Amino acid sequence: MTSSPIVARTSPRARRRPHQRRRLIVVAVAVVALLGLFFVVDGLVFRGRIHYGVTISGVSFNRAVEDDAVRQLQQLVDQAQAEPVILVREENRWPVLPDEFGTSVDVPETVAEALTVARNGNVFQDLAKRVSLYFKNQDIALQGGVEAEKMDKIIAMVAEKLDTPPVNAGLRFSGHDIIVIHDKEGFVVDQDALRDSLTSKLLSLHSTDLEIPMVKAVPSVRAADTSEAVAEARTMISAPVELTHEDASWTISGEQIKHSLDFTVTVTAGRERLTSYISPDKAVDFLNAVNEDVKVDANKATWEADGQTAWVVPATVGTMLDYQKTAESLSAAARAATGRTAKASLKELQPERTTEQAQEMGIASAIGKYTTSFSGSENRVNNIQRAAKLIHNWLLAPGDVFSFNSVVGQRTEDRGFRSAPVINSNGQLEDDLGGGICQVATTLFNAAFFAGLEIVERQNHSLYIDHYPMGRDAAVSWGWPDLKFRNNTDHWLLVRAHADGSSVTFVIYGTPDGRQVSYSTSNWYDIVAQTEERIENSELAAGDTRVKDYGQTGRSCTVTRTVEIGGSVVSKDTFRSVYPMYPKTVEVGTKVPETTTTTKPTPTTSKPATTAAPTTTSPPTTAPEAE
Repeated sequence: MTSSPIVARTSPRARRRPHQRRRLIVVAVAVVALLGLFFVVDGLVFRGRIHYGVTISGVSFNRAVEDDAVRQLQQLVDQAQAEPVILVREENRWPVLPDEFGTSVDVPETVAEALTVARNGNVFQDLAKRVSLYFKNQDIALQGGVEAEKMDKIIAMVAEKLDTPPVNAGLRFSGHDIIVIHDKEGFVVDQDALRDSLTSKLLSLHSTDLEIPMVKAVPSVRAADTSEAVAEARTMISAPVELTHEDASWTISGEQIKHSLDFTVTVTAGRERLTSYISPDKAVDFLNAVNEDVKVDANKATWEADGQTAWVVPATVGTMLDYQKTAESLSAAARAATGRTAKASLKELQPERTTEQAQEMGIASAIGKYTTSFSGSENRVNNIQRAAKLIHNWLLAPGDVFSFNSVVGQRTEDRGFRSAPVINSNGQLEDDLGGGICQVATTLFNAAFFAGLEIVERQNHSLYIDHYPMGRDAAVSWGWPDLKFRNNTDHWLLVRAHADGSSVTFVIYGTPDGRQVSYSTSNWYDIVAQTEERIENSELAAGDTRVKDYGQTGRSCTVTRTVEIGGSVVSKDTFRSVYPMYPKTVEVGTKVPETTTTTKPTPTTSKPATTAAPTTTSPPTTAPEAE
């Protein structure tokens, strides 16, 4: 029997599988190709440009190249920063420009950030990001910042206006009773939230109103938590406290403690509580009395001198009561029911100028000195001594300028000056407050002159005074003229003065640097002959004359000063003095003697009397004492 062959049959599903695979492959290849094409085309379209869907602070910069984007964004930033952010709370409004917060925006950095979107170097991530940007925008925040100090200052200003701080429970005395003051909740600016909102608003292109956030503020001490403080306060005022220091002691009574008590919130074992304490401000009268007993003044370093050398008198450290620590010690003692004794605390008082500081100032030897002699009224002597005292021990720092008027001050009776002769603007003598102090200015000018110091301002008198060195006088008056000289050395200068009843001396101490001073004085020049003015005086007998004002011949002179160091000239200056001509003023009498009727005299053989000649007053041999 012959068997028939077995034929394998393929099912329809099996026949379809290769076809489906091929189709899937084709589709996959097509998708990849399309995505690749999209990636390529998209990359070409947005090459060097901000991608579609990328915004900066909400503004689209689609396809903008970097330079254009920077320019456009800068314009928008400038516009935004020209408009204020308005802080608003109910009827309160505070417009504040971004610049007041110290706002700065980095436009190039912001644009650079926008250009990096979908360009991080990962093909698959970049492709996914580029596709997503067609469906959802990505916003780039402005790169920049604000100045924290300026922002905090503005926020603090707003908070000061709006805050209603919470009130902690407290205590007060009513006679002998202790009354509890109830706590109260507050309502304050949420400064952290406002700071965050402001920063976001300032780093945007949308200046607008900004509502100020407020929060409830809870007091840290409630009225229900004051029982311990009440008991503590009762103990503190129950008896006096003794304060001791060495062998001395002082007592503060319970009544004084009551008037000195204050209350504060302290943290004990992690819990806030109201605490009673003696306030140094409220107990100031008691503490001042203690301080008067224990205080030792500090003495700053000074100098002594003998006319040639100056040396430092060392400073001393002082002591005084430490009010804060002493009040704390009193508080601790008052909280105890027994053993109510406290120790006073002292603290050092540092001198205004230490010994070391004085030594570093370089005040060692005399570098210039001068003496002039004088006479005159008691008032004139007083003025000279008063001005010299005001200048005595004056310190002048390197580079600083000494001003006679600034140091001596206005010449008034309240400041110790009296009326004495001065030279007025017409070259005549008249009494005025401070007469005579030009003697002080002239002496000081010559001391500075021979010290080789820079003379900044000096004016001669209008009248020549022969007891001053020719061409080296110095006139001063409140306002102008002034005497000024500069410390053109490398160290401090000390100006010391001494005035007795007949002379005034100035010595300038510093560090000698080898200055040698020489000078020459010219002869008189520009001489103007004096004229004479005659005026009638009806009170003076006819034919008599009297000099009302002697005036002077006009003339000028020049003093040339040369300052050398080590044989080299470091400065050469001239001081020109002009003494104008003032006419001599002579009064001529015009008074006619009264005529009387007399009887004929009895003849006599005696010699007739002679009539005296008219009198003329001669000028004094020396100029009158003036400034």
